[in-house]
Amino acid sequence: MAVARILGKVAVSSGLLGCLAGLMLHFHIATYPYLAWALAGSLAIYLWTRPGFRSLVIAILFGLAFAFVYAVVKQEPVGGAALAFLGLGSLASVGLAALWCGPAERSTSSQTCLIASMLPLCQVLAGLSLAATSIAHPKTYDLFLYAFDAQLGESPSFLAGRLLARCAAVRQICYLGYVALPLAMAIAFALDRRRRDHRAPSVVRAFAAAAALGFLLYNFYPATGPVYVFGSRFPFSAPPAGLPPFGLVAVESAPRNAMPSLHLAWALLIFWNSRRWAVGWRVLAGALLAVIALATLGLGEHYLVDLFVAVPFALLAQGLAASGASWRNAVRIACVGTGALLVLAWLTYLRLPSPPLQSSGALLWSLLLGSAAASVILESRLHLAVAQAGVTALGAVNAREYTEPLVEAPG
Repeated sequence: MAVARILGKVAVSSGLLGCLAGLMLHFHIATYPYLAWALAGSLAIYLWTRPGFRSLVIAILFGLAFAFVYAVVKQEPVGGAALAFLGLGSLASVGLAALWCGPAERSTSSQTCLIASMLPLCQVLAGLSLAATSIAHPKTYDLFLYAFDAQLGESPSFLAGRLLARCAAVRQICYLGYVALPLAMAIAFALDRRRRDHRAPSVVRAFAAAAALGFLLYNFYPATGPVYVFGSRFPFSAPPAGLPPFGLVAVESAPRNAMPSLHLAWALLIFWNSRRWAVGWRVLAGALLAVIALATLGLGEHYLVDLFVAVPFALLAQGLAASGASWRNAVRIACVGTGALLVLAWLTYLRLPSPPLQSSGALLWSLLLGSAAASVILESRLHLAVAQAGVTALGAVNAREYTEPLVEAPG
């Protein structure tokens, strides 16, 4: 029995290492930045658990081995993806530890392995889901969004694109912030767990709610972004928006993930949930939000209206994640209801071939700013409501302890 158990563990260990190797080879992690940074996030979560020296050495050795195999098989440089290979090594280290450790440590090791593998698995599932949207929706609503943006003035995405094209340093910062968002999400998770107030919204639950709802909405409102629709005309040659009625446009294979902007929603959720962190981390969260906002436009991935709709969308996710306030709490209900209503109202309006507010740029600006401001105000009230609920619950516990009769020990 002991030999069979050992052989079984050897087989499972080989399967784990084979899966990790297959993941890096199939998805070309040296040239797939989102997955590479998701694996860097796995490394950050692994380091957050403060692993022992032996575990660190094993993670580094496996990381070097994965990098060597990748360089030999793919004949590609691996230096730029060093953090990704170390992330793979950390997953191998914690996975093998969960398999080979004793019963006392198995629960902790398994939990660490599960948490560390969360971001790469989500990235793989997201990639497959987005690939399916381009097949299911060969035509998109991009012209509707482009025409809407044109009513706000000169196309904001083309303006931001020209800024990034003329300033290489800003473009590099924006690109890095855009593709490295999974690492920022992993750091947010670690900081959230370190300073965890179980009454506050969980940033991980908020991320998950935004991801699930976002992929549903991508099928309700498929759109890609100006760089995919206009190609070489972006960002220096903005075409005329045209007149209604607008029609769907066929777009080559590209993810239908423009509306709403999940990148901005996730960055906003990080910023909202950074209140409990040290000041330096909160400043970095605010800087990340600004960089993501500029990057989504300047890289041609989104239209300006995508960003505005992402604000009530983030409010909806935050409200769903705020388990510290019960569903009878009026503020939580208002956040979820208002967020859902605003998102659906904007998406419904933006699907109209002949929207009624054409040539009303000032009114559209007012509506966009109003919906964003209402979302921000409601989120701040939700934060106060959750804090107040925590104070009330703590007071009730203290009062109960104070009023409970003392029971003398027998004898």
